[in-house]
Amino acid sequence: MPLLELTEKNLNKNILRLCIPVAIENLLHMSVFISDTIMVGRLGTDAIAAAGLAGSLFFFISLVTTSLSYGASSIVARHIGAKEKDHAQLVASQALLIALFMGVLISPFLIYFARTIFILMSAEPKVADIGERYFQIVSGFLVFRLIIFVSSDILRGAGDTKTPMKVTFIVNCFNILFNWLLIFGIGPFPMLGVAGVGWATAISFATGAGLLLSRLFSGKCIVHLQYNTIKKLHVASIRRIIHISFPATIDALLTQIGFLFFTKIVAILGTVPLAAHQIAIRIESMSFMPGFAIAVSTATLVGQSLGTNNVPLALKSMKRSCLFSVCFMCFFAIIFIVFPSQMAKMFNPAPDVLSLAVVCIMIAAIEQPALAIYMVFSGGLRGAGDTLSPMLITIAGTLCLHLPFAYLFGIKLGWGLGGVWLGAAIDWICRAIAIFILYKRGRWKTIIV
Repeated sequence: MPLLELTEKNLNKNILRLCIPVAIENLLHMSVFISDTIMVGRLGTDAIAAAGLAGSLFFFISLVTTSLSYGASSIVARHIGAKEKDHAQLVASQALLIALFMGVLISPFLIYFARTIFILMSAEPKVADIGERYFQIVSGFLVFRLIIFVSSDILRGAGDTKTPMKVTFIVNCFNILFNWLLIFGIGPFPMLGVAGVGWATAISFATGAGLLLSRLFSGKCIVHLQYNTIKKLHVASIRRIIHISFPATIDALLTQIGFLFFTKIVAILGTVPLAAHQIAIRIESMSFMPGFAIAVSTATLVGQSLGTNNVPLALKSMKRSCLFSVCFMCFFAIIFIVFPSQMAKMFNPAPDVLSLAVVCIMIAAIEQPALAIYMVFSGGLRGAGDTLSPMLITIAGTLCLHLPFAYLFGIKLGWGLGGVWLGAAIDWICRAIAIFILYKRGRWKTIIV
């Protein structure tokens, strides 16, 4: 894939060139989430709750551990912008070593303590019984998930968003196929129920990791890895990665802990609200596709622009990207307001689950513009190497707004699941205001990576 032409004239073209493959990739991910939920939905409410909770727990673990190499993406972008490919390749190889180490280290603990984790999440015994095996299976393949995350981030930092998209398409085809075969026991395959989702996910992880690594080592992409760099530790590069990544790790850790406690608050309300919550999360996640995709493109453009010392272009990249993101996510807000019931019915929920899911989807519409602003500016700041500012906002938002308001409205005031979601919406609005203020202050312009 050719290098980006970093000029204001090509700004819209570059944003679309980078974000469209990421949006398609996210759409593919969402298709798997939705197909998982639809297939599992035939197994009953307990199965939906178990698969949703296990999936959320695993995503938390994989995202937090992968965040240790977040800095690699911004550093790679800087080096590519400065035409320093050798330095970019060295940083990429060390990021993969970090992912490999974390995966091998953490997997055994997750497998052994799987049931304890479910109990701590206030899952009902039947839900814990169903979800435990799923969680153990995917945890055993954690290292492949981390390799996928890190390899994709490396390629995106270099401006190649098409390769992760293509790999995701292949991986998701495997995932959906094996879901169908293993959940219901089609042909010679055993009927494994929720555990079948776990095995299908594990197979897709291994496939995706193999495809991405083969691409990185092939010499056919911007970042060409070689065995002589990946088999050696380069302490200086690892320190650079960790220096930039540490605030991002705290950010991801608090975000996911907040999400887990948020889910725990929902679980206190019972299995029906938990199932409705999982359905609403799946539906709202569709709106994240354009916001996240544009945030990724913003991070790459800002990082590479700063690599060429073009601060004005980095500024314009963030402003233009924010405009695109707000427009796209407001479109989803309208869809959520007009068709909440029709969207929730795709998951074949029971009537009581449906009514609660509709309320959550309509509340989700309120927070879409704020989410768009926060995603883009936090992505831009991280692309510049300023991972501290988003971390500070996450700490304040999670501890002072997100969880307290969710518990207050949902439990103490007795507003139920709708109150929990309303508390989250207030938090995102406040975060959007805060990230914009920090963007305007401009500390990110002088960050050294």
